[in-house]
Amino acid sequence: MGRAFSLVIVEAEAEDAENAAQALRGLGFLARGAVRETLGETLKDGACDAVVSHTPLTREEVGDRLWLSACGAPDAASDLRLRPPAHTIQIAARLRQAIRLQVLERAAALRAADAESAGAPPAPVRAGADPSSVLFVGAPCPAFMRIQHAMAGAEIETVAAFSTFNAFDYLHERAFDAVILNTDPDADLAHTVCSAMRRNTRLYHTPAILLTRGDGYAGADEAFARGASDLLRADSSSDEMRERVTALTGERRRRRAAKALLEACRNPVLLDEDSDLFAGPFGERHLASLMGDAQGRGHGVSMVGLRVSAPHEAGEAQTRAALRQFAGMLRHCVRAEDLAVRARHDAFYLALPSTSVEEARMVAARVSAIAECTAYEGADPHRPFRLSLATRVLEPDADWSAADTVAAALAPSGPRAVAAVG
Repeated sequence: MGRAFSLVIVEAEAEDAENAAQALRGLGFLARGAVRETLGETLKDGACDAVVSHTPLTREEVGDRLWLSACGAPDAASDLRLRPPAHTIQIAARLRQAIRLQVLERAAALRAADAESAGAPPAPVRAGADPSSVLFVGAPCPAFMRIQHAMAGAEIETVAAFSTFNAFDYLHERAFDAVILNTDPDADLAHTVCSAMRRNTRLYHTPAILLTRGDGYAGADEAFARGASDLLRADSSSDEMRERVTALTGERRRRRAAKALLEACRNPVLLDEDSDLFAGPFGERHLASLMGDAQGRGHGVSMVGLRVSAPHEAGEAQTRAALRQFAGMLRHCVRAEDLAVRARHDAFYLALPSTSVEEARMVAARVSAIAECTAYEGADPHRPFRLSLATRVLEPDADWSAADTVAAALAPSGPRAVAAVG
C-alpha cells in the first residue's frame, strides 16, 4: 500500500517539535518531531518525504533527496522558506502544493519518455515564453509602488485592480502567476477573494498573498483557512518582497510548464480515435512506468476502473455517441498528471499517482454522480437515457504487472478483484 506523506519537524526543543508534529498529523501527514542533534538518527529510522525546520539547518544535515521547508531559518539551503510565525495550515498547504508539483513534474517526465519510446515524441514546449505578471487587488497604498518596484527587479509586471470587480475581469482575461490582496482597510474582502479563487478550478493553484500592516495579523487563522498562500508585511524591504513573491510565482510557472509538457504528449497516434483519451496500448506502457516509479518512492498509484453500459432501447448509434461524450467528460474530471485511458469501447480506467484509495473513491463518486445526472438522446428522441457505471477502486499489489492491474480494475467479479478493492 502507498503511504501518506511523511514529515520530520525540527525544533530547538523536543517538546515543541512533538507539538508541531502532532498539529500536522491532525492535517493528514505522517509527522515526527526531532531536534537538530538527533535529526540524522531520525531520518534513518523510516521513510521521509520532507523536513520542516524551525531552526537553522544545512543541506548536508538533510541530504540532497529530501525537500527542506525552513520556517524562519534564513541560512538554510531550503527549497521552501516561510516567514515566522508560520501557521500550521500554511505549512500543510504549501507542502501539499510542493509535493503535488513534484508529482506533476515527475509524471510529465515519465509520460514524455514513454511517448518518445512509443514513437510519438511530444511536441516542443515553449516553457516560460510568456512574461511573468502579478495582480495587485485592493485599495491603493504606498506599498503598491514598492511592490511594483520590487517586481520590476525580477522582470515581473505588476497590474493593479483597485476593486474586486476589475480584479475578476483581469483574472478572467489573462493568467497571472500570483495575486496580492491588500487587507487594508477591508480584510474580509481579501479573504472573500481568497475563497473565490480556491473554488475556481482555473484559479485554484494561483498563489494568493495577503498584504498586511505587520506581523501580528489578527486574521491569519481565517486567511489560511480560506486559502491564502502567504502573508506579506507592507513595510517589508524590496528584497524580501521580491524573494517571497518570486518563490510562489516560480512554483506557478513550473506547474504551467509541466502541464504544457503533458498536453504536448497527446499525440493522435497514442489516443483512442473515437475519444480524447489515451488508447489501451500506450495506457499500459505508461501505467507500468507510473507503478514502477511509485514503488521506488514508496508512494501508491490508485486505480479507478469504470465499466459503462446503456439500456438496450437507447440504440447502437446513440450509445456510441453517449460513450464518446462520457469519454470527453472523463478527462476533465481528473488532474493533468492523472492517466485516463479507454481500454475498450465501454471500459475506462484512471491511474492516479501518489493518491490514496480514499481519495480515488471520491474521484469515482464524482464521475458516477456526473454520469447519473447526464441525459443522452436515445433512438426515440422523446425518451432520453442515462449511462450506468460500475466502478472499482484499488491499489495494485507490488508484484502485479500493468496488465494485471488493468484486468483487476475492470473485472466485474472474481476473488482477485475483490481482494484488490481498497
